[in-house]
Amino acid sequence: MFLADHDIQHALERVQAAFPSFTQWAYTNARDDERAFDGFSLWGQWVLQPEACMARHFYITFATHAEHWSGHLTIGQHLYFWTSADVGDAHLLDTEACATLEEAIVALKAEMARLCRALSVV
Repeated sequence: MFLADHDIQHALERVQAAFPSFTQWAYTNARDDERAFDGFSLWGQWVLQPEACMARHFYITFATHAEHWSGHLTIGQHLYFWTSADVGDAHLLDTEACATLEEAIVALKAEMARLCRALSVV
């Protein structure tokens, strides 16, 4: 599914508001035969300890698949440029297929909260 320009702007504004700590938002809205992603994908980045020489880069990616949206949390690369775990990338969380971007945002936030609770010492 491809998005119209005004829908792209709305999607960017919505994810930026939902994840204000993430920066460097970018997107693609085209067919990519090499990566097998057709349609719209957008992603933002958050860097843990940016001053460290081996800083860890976390990415949130939202993508359309057919008529559905999905959300993803990765480290090393955003989902659109996914490589493999052997170069330090890791696929951390995914949502189920969602009907709207808003549902995908809510679902990814819920998965992130669940992960944080599981990792918490409290």
